[in-house]
Formats: sequence, structure tokens, C-alpha cells
Amino acid sequence: MSSRDTSRPVGTVAVWGTFDLDNFGDHLFPRVTEQEITRRLDGWRVRPFSPFGAEHPCRMDGGFIAEALGDWSPVRVEQLAESADLTLIGGGEIVHFQDELLAGAYHTTPQVLAGRAPSRFFVDGLGDYEKDHPVVWNAVGIPFVPDAEKAGMIKDAVSRREYTAVRDELSLERLRACGVEGDVALVPDLGFLLDRLVDPKVLDERLRYLKFMGWFPNDRPAMVVQANRSAVHQVAGIAKVLDWALDEGIVGDVVLMETGPCHGDDLFADALQQKLPTRTVHRLPGGQPPEDILAAIWGSAGVVAMSFHANIAAFVYGKPWVVLDLSDQSKLRALADTMGHPDQRGTDEDTLANAIRAAFGREPDPERLRGLQAKVDAHFDRIAELAMRSWQERGGDAAARIADLTRQNNLLRQANQQLRKRQIAERRVLVDRVEETRDELDQLSARWNAAVDEINNRYQHDSKELQALQNTKLIRWSQPLRSVYGRIRRSGS
Repeated sequence: MSSRDTSRPVGTVAVWGTFDLDNFGDHLFPRVTEQEITRRLDGWRVRPFSPFGAEHPCRMDGGFIAEALGDWSPVRVEQLAESADLTLIGGGEIVHFQDELLAGAYHTTPQVLAGRAPSRFFVDGLGDYEKDHPVVWNAVGIPFVPDAEKAGMIKDAVSRREYTAVRDELSLERLRACGVEGDVALVPDLGFLLDRLVDPKVLDERLRYLKFMGWFPNDRPAMVVQANRSAVHQVAGIAKVLDWALDEGIVGDVVLMETGPCHGDDLFADALQQKLPTRTVHRLPGGQPPEDILAAIWGSAGVVAMSFHANIAAFVYGKPWVVLDLSDQSKLRALADTMGHPDQRGTDEDTLANAIRAAFGREPDPERLRGLQAKVDAHFDRIAELAMRSWQERGGDAAARIADLTRQNNLLRQANQQLRKRQIAERRVLVDRVEETRDELDQLSARWNAAVDEINNRYQHDSKELQALQNTKLIRWSQPLRSVYGRIRRSGS
């Protein structure tokens, strides 16, 4: 790229991650990132990239489709460096080297995935091109410490970056174990900004849709439950605890939700439904877009889930949350700590029962939420500063951008004036039509009242004639004969 490239009037931020998997959390990261970047950098583009992108269609993307990173190669890295002013990697636990773990989720072979080399993209980023193109880990998680060679790659990648962010203390400890010594920001997961992502009116509308489809109870509280295939062998114990909880005062129905079709959530839901034969159980089918999952949590009485981001959503919406952590995962342990209540994490039947009792007996903690959100906001503020500086250094012209915004503002003003004129004209037409309708209604009302009066008058006249007829001698004297005649006819029939 030339030192003075004015072909792009606005900047571009690329965000890399596994956004092409059928998993709830993975589809939140690019949405939240785009929302927060465009709030700070008006008019900027946010381009999501994933290992396969549109080559691996998934049901949960809701039309938010990532571009393909493609196979790793020096040429591809150069193309990606040229396509944006700053690159974000994550969130999620994507800083590792075990690409083969993703083969099943992508429905491909380890060999094909090795060619894509997502770990090389996610760890090494843009390599030497990072001298002129900032790369930032976007509050990522680090699931484990790699061997010495891979740890060295992580250390080298972090050392050449001005700003790095991980999402919890455990990830920071693992970075330190890789030999990273510089400053690393601790930034809570991006999901703590979920309350800005979907308007409450939209959530209410989506919830009505879920109820219409029969996937969510209409008039009873709902306890949302979720886990994946790893919990199937423990489903009997989970059902026992849920039965106890529902008997002990958490009145409501069970909604089985699938947040990770690629992790076998349906297998767990099938098994648990069979273990709750006396309960009313609803199923939210797998593959629903994030908006529907958020709506179910928004409308629930509480959540018992293995899903990292289902628990975060419940916390953000002020709902009781219980982390179902039967495998004692470090990320779920860290999550419960981050949200302030380690005792709301269940690792077996006893701790799960205690966690439910604790969660459903507590009030929401908006003060803690605001503190977590402030940290995520500071993270995006820093990213916006880095992006703006990079854009200017790569040829972005702030004065030209201001002029372009001024031009857009003038066009919007003109459009608004035209809209106002049209609204005024339409209002006049509407007022005239309303007046005409009122006149028509008045005429109809008058005709109706006249018809009612005529019917009442006729009724009164006919009633008087009938009364007069019944009082004549003929009617009175013939009554016995008419009674006998009536009995004869009835006996004959």
C-alpha cells in the first residue's frame, strides 16, 4: 500500500474468529464488535473473517456471514493485511494449536483443517505486517499452556503488539507461563455488552414468536436448561435435581435450549426430556439465531446452563443463573468468579442443588455488571484509538473524512426537509380523510338511532295490539277449548 492512499474514505476493522460454527457465543463476538466499533468510529466497516466463512454455512448466523480466511499462506496474509487498518482476533478460546479439535464441528477432516491452519492465523496474526497494521487479541481465552515451541510462538506474537487483552486471570496466568512479561489487559468477555445488542422491543417480539411456535410457555414461568453431549451420561442426576427444584418452589415449566448444535446439545436435550416425564417440557430447536436465544433467556425465570454465554446473558438481563460445570472446566470456574458468585456453579448433584438454591434466592447485581461493562468499554476505546491512528498513518485523511461527513449531514438535512414536507402533505390528506370518516360515522349513527327508534315504536304498538286482543271475550271464552285441542294433538302425535 502506498504511503498516501486516499481510495478509502473510511477505515476498516477486520475481526477474525470461528464465526462460521453453529455455536451461540461465536455469533455474538462479531455482532458486539461491530456495534462497539461503529459507535466509536462512525461510518467504519467491520469485516468478519472465519476459517471457512460462507463455505461452511450454518443455521445460526442469522444472515451475518463471515468471509473465509482461506488456507494459510504468505500471499493470503499479505492480502488480509492490505484489506483493513486494524485486525481483532476473537473473542472466545481460540488461542491454541489443537486445530484437529475443530474438525468435527466443521464436518471435515483434520488434514483439511491443517491446510486452513486457523491456529496460525489466530496466534501469529499478520506476522511481519504488524509493523504497519495493529493486531489485537479481542479479550480472548487461552484454554491451556502449549509445549515450549508453541509457547515461544505465543510469546513472540504478544511481544510485537502494542496492546493485548485476555478475558480472565487464568488466561493471563497461561500467558505468563508462555514467557510473556509485558502488560496484558484483563478485559471481561464481550458478552457483558449484550444488553446493547438487541432492543427490548425486539426481544419481546421474538419471545411472542417463540410462544406462538409452542417452544416457550405462554402463561407460566420458564426455567431454561442447556448442556451438550458431554453431560448425557449424567442426565439422570440433573433431572433429579431439577425435579427437586421445581417441587421446592421454583414454579414453572422447563425449556430445553440448544446453544451449540455443533457440540451435541440436541443429544442432551433428548436424554433430559425422557427423564422428566411428569413435567411440562418445551424445546427450543437447535439452529435458532442469537436473537431467539437471547429472547428465551430474556423471558425466562432463570437459566441452568453449561453455555458460557447463556450464563452471561442471564447475568446481563438480571435473571438467576447457574453454571452447569460437570466437567470442572477452568473457563466456567473463571466465569462464575467474574460474575461474583462462585457458589452458583454446580459440579455434581449436591453442588448443583446448592447453586440453584443460591441463584434463585438472590437479587440481580447491576453494580457489578456496570463495572464489567466499563472495562469492556475501555477496551473498545483503546481499539478505536489504535484503529484511527493506523488509518491515518496508512493514508486516511481526517480532514477529508470531516468534509465527507459534512456532505452526508447536508444530504441528510435535505432528505429530512423533504420528508417533513411529505409528512405535512400526508397529514393534510389524513386529516381530511378523518373528517370525512367522522361525517360518515355521524350519518351512520343517525340512521342507526332512527332505525332503533322505529323498531322500538313498532314493538310498543304491536305489544298494545296483542294485549288488546288477549283481553277480548272470544279469546277468553275459547281458552278451555283451545287447551283441550292442544292436548288431543299432542297425544295423537
